[in-house]
Parts: sequence; structure tokens; C-alpha cells
Amino acid sequence: MSCAIETWDCATMIVRNAMKGTTAVNTGKGGTPEKLFAIGDVHGCATELRTLLNQLPLTADSTIVFVGDYIDRGAQSKEVVDTILELGRSHRVVPLMGNHESMLLDFLADPQSEGAGMFIYNGGSATLASYGNDRGEFHIPDTHRAFFKGLPLTHQTDRYFFVHAGVPNIPLEALDVEKYRLQMLWIRKPFHHSDFTWSRKIVHGHSPVAEVELCRNRINIDTGCVLNRYLTAIELTEQIIYSAARQPRAQRVHLRDRNSRRIGVRFKGAVPVFIYRSEATYALETLDYNEFGMYMRDAVHRDRVLFAMGEVVLGDIGTRAHQVVNFEGEVVRVHREPDGVYYAVKMTSPPTGQDD
Repeated sequence: MSCAIETWDCATMIVRNAMKGTTAVNTGKGGTPEKLFAIGDVHGCATELRTLLNQLPLTADSTIVFVGDYIDRGAQSKEVVDTILELGRSHRVVPLMGNHESMLLDFLADPQSEGAGMFIYNGGSATLASYGNDRGEFHIPDTHRAFFKGLPLTHQTDRYFFVHAGVPNIPLEALDVEKYRLQMLWIRKPFHHSDFTWSRKIVHGHSPVAEVELCRNRINIDTGCVLNRYLTAIELTEQIIYSAARQPRAQRVHLRDRNSRRIGVRFKGAVPVFIYRSEATYALETLDYNEFGMYMRDAVHRDRVLFAMGEVVLGDIGTRAHQVVNFEGEVVRVHREPDGVYYAVKMTSPPTGQDD
């Protein structure tokens, strides 16, 4: 469902700067007295973020709100955080929590948990690589850990309410941020299709769109930079949109030990895996994994081999509905142990989550 665009005071005007790969769209007048900017999901695109910031007419009284997802998938997550921290030394910056920062905190709290696995399978290895070395080790500085832990879920002004994904159909005054935390970080269709009228217009990201959505009750500014589109900012005072085009990238980024023959570092931990065949569903659990493969155990059918060498299998990784990723893989190893049958599966295509 596409939302209806508001009728503005003047016709939309598009201005393109081919030299700098930016776009400015003047959509009308109105807004708050101060210069108020909002920036969409960055996802490790630090070069594009710096390009975009260089185009913004920032003043001493400017406020820049980031709607979350600074990390994962893109190659420069660390550099994105460095850029935001640097910007905060000269301007008022309000960075919000995104679902990807929330998953990173799960990983840091317990690197062998299911939550840690969902971080990796939602592009987290690219973040670790930006903090990593050639031995496959990573170090996140204390200043960056404090940044991630201190991110608020929301920010509001007299006219706008900023959040990563969206809000439920309740008055903002009754919104309990802890009770509705998951919805505010992960919600999609129920919010996008809502005709609820909140007391402030909701400004959000999380769901990539080809162009900024300017709706009656919300504005979506995630234009999918990491998906080879644009990184977008909107200046809400004058209703001007700025975009920086995604720069070409040579290959996928992931944490790798250059001294190892493995294509990527394996992470230890028990992540639930479900494989589907016809009408049957088989539940397994990983011992270690990365984006390119996983080693897992079937503790239910201890005396029965379910999958043959060379067989292509389809399934889901994870149990949390908002984080589950789909995968397709080939069984490359099978062996029995007293506690169950073990399988090694090589991914035949990258696992895909809801953000892909």
C-alpha cells in the first residue's frame, strides 16, 4: 500500500547536483522555528553520510536527528559512529536506537546467545569487521559502547515525533517506551497502513523505500542507501529533502581471519534452525556459524539421518518473528555422535532478513 502524499503550499521542485551525486527536493514551507534535520538509516555508509552532511545548510542552532541503524551490512560502521560523535561536538545531535543497534547490544551482552546469532545473520559481521584486525579479532572502543548503550528510543518536538520503525495506534501521551519497545524498533505494515492521527507527525526509517514517503501522519526517510540507492536527510523547517547517492562497493564485507582458510570467522553459539521438507519441519541447533555456513546438531532424531550429503535444504534461522532470516544451503557433511546427528551446511545464497 502506498501512502497518499500531502498537498503542499507549492509544487514539488527537484534540483540535482550531478557532480556531488546529491538531490534536493523543495516540498513547501512550514515547520518549527529552529533548523531541524532528520537523517535516515545509514547502515555503515560513512562516505555517503559525510557527503550528505557536507550538503546540509547547518547553522549554530541546527538539530540533527538520526533515526537509527548506523551499523551492519555496509563497510564503514565504525566510521559512521565516529562521524556522528564528531558532528555532536559542533551541533546538537540526537541519535536514536535502531533495531540493528539493539541486536548489537544483544551480541555484546551474550556472544553465544540466539540474539547474538540474529545480529550476525542480519549483517552484524560487517560491523565487527569495521572494528576488526587481520586476525579476525574486533575491539569496540568504550566511547562507541557508551554511544550504543545510551541511544534513546524516541525524540520529539512540538510538531514531530522521531522513532526508528514506528508506533502503535495509541496516543503518544500514553506510549510506554519499554512496553512498546519491540514495535518501535521493528514494526512495519500495521504502522504503514494505519490511518491513526497522532498528536505529532511521526518521522521514521527502518523500511526501505525508493523515495521519501510524505504521508498525512508520518514521513519515512529510509531510502535504502546500503541497497544501492540513497542516503536521505529532510530539513523539516523548510521541508527540503537532500540525498547522497550510494557509492560502488567491490564486495560483501565480513569479519575474516586472514591467517585462516575459512572465508569468514565462525561464531560459537546455539541458534535455532528450522528446515522444511514437504509438510515436515525439523528443528536443529547450531554449534557454530557464519553467513556462509553452519554446523548444527539434531538432538531429536538421534538415530536417524534426515538429510543426505549434497541435498539442498531450505529453512529459517531464529525463533524471534521480527528477526528470523531465511536461508538456502547444501549439506556438505553428515556424521553421528551419541548425542545426535551433526550436519554441516554451506549457504548457497546469502541469508535474507526483513531488511533485505
